[in-house]
Amino acid sequence: MAQTARTLTTASRLEIRCCLTALILISLAPAAFPSGTDPLRYQGGVRISPSRGPGKKQMLAVRKSLRQKTGLLELDFDSDGFLQLGDETQFRGGSQTARELLAGAIEGEIAFDLETHDHSRVVAFGRLGSPISFQSLKTGSRIEVMPIEIDFSDFDWLRGDGQAIASFDLGMVLLHEFAHGVLRLNDAVNEADGLGACEAHINQIRRELNLPERQSYFARVANRVSSNSGTTRPHAELSFVRAKSSPGPEGRNRREVLLLSWEADLVGQLRETISFRGRSGTVAMQ
Repeated sequence: MAQTARTLTTASRLEIRCCLTALILISLAPAAFPSGTDPLRYQGGVRISPSRGPGKKQMLAVRKSLRQKTGLLELDFDSDGFLQLGDETQFRGGSQTARELLAGAIEGEIAFDLETHDHSRVVAFGRLGSPISFQSLKTGSRIEVMPIEIDFSDFDWLRGDGQAIASFDLGMVLLHEFAHGVLRLNDAVNEADGLGACEAHINQIRRELNLPERQSYFARVANRVSSNSGTTRPHAELSFVRAKSSPGPEGRNRREVLLLSWEADLVGQLRETISFRGRSGTVAMQ
């Protein structure tokens, strides 16, 4: 009886240890050991996130804006949620630099997952999330996944000249994030850095589209009366510049400044991290 009791106790302990090990592995599954329910996890490119992807209306907005920026007429999502270039010879207008950048994202080995983060308190317009490295225990396949977190609702707050809004719309924000992931270009760290390498590359796209160019990476923030509520609220502001020819025989070029603004306390992380109280300041915006 005593030996039997000891045997049962040992067996019970082994069973408990096995259960605990299984629980640990299950808890790690989303980060390192996919369950196998997503057979396309190890395919690079740009796709709708399987877990929190944009809805149909938002997908159409992504397609429309990227078609405008690249000029690619057949750009679209396939039935598996992957963005496809279509026939690359079929384009009208658009930016060659934008086409090359998007092709690098779609045809590369990195997976970019488009995620919806509407009304987020930490995402302002869009940003790259923390990269995740997946490895299959069965095949040993590995892939780096870069989530692109998009707050579609933030774009509703943009106010200003139509050309300035077009220079900072959904497509431009996505191209900015692709430039981070594909070309490994960095943002400015402080105002002395100017635009930073990433946004300087996006300005090349703007030039090819005849859109005004962004002048600084950091948005200026100041209190002013809101057109929506009539109350004084903090507003973030970016300036864009385009060349404009003066009439006359000289045809001199002059620079026209266009302003873009939004109510800063209603967009992304500004709700929590910026304290205004009548002061002005700066904040980095993608």
